[in-house]
Amino acid sequence: QGFKDNLHAVFCLAENAVGPRATRPDDIHVLYSGKTVEINNTDAEGRLILADGVAYACKDLGADIILDMATLTGAQGIATGKYHAAVLTNNEEWEKACVKAGRNCGDLVHPLVYCPELHFSEFTSAVADMKNSVADRDNTPSSCAGLFIASHIGFDWPGVWVHIDIAAPVHA
Repeated sequence: QGFKDNLHAVFCLAENAVGPRATRPDDIHVLYSGKTVEINNTDAEGRLILADGVAYACKDLGADIILDMATLTGAQGIATGKYHAAVLTNNEEWEKACVKAGRNCGDLVHPLVYCPELHFSEFTSAVADMKNSVADRDNTPSSCAGLFIASHIGFDWPGVWVHIDIAAPVHA
């Protein structure tokens, strides 16, 4: 096929299970990025493992392009509807390419607001680098969930990061 680049698939799988070793509210986790996360929502477990996955891709695999895809937030269905997945990226060209690819194949995609300078403060914690869920559920929680993931590679990372939330379209 002529593809000459290295391509890796990292599967980040989580189960929100109950048990004596399960994550509890107010736990503090140290993620693979080295950042600490205060748990304020035990149902926001997927972003923890995705954050580890993108950090691994960046640190250990040396990726220059990282695309993560997940059924991440119920808020995605509110933000972009049940037929359009949500795309959040630090790169306008990739955003346009995702929208175009979605139109071409029928897996529709619509952009979310990428604005870490206004939205990442939703994760402020007094005891850790960040919390795992937003303080204000009315302030673009789907974008914020993606920003949580991106923060583990850093907003100043020079590579391309693309996050696609497919929570609603996966059922449509």
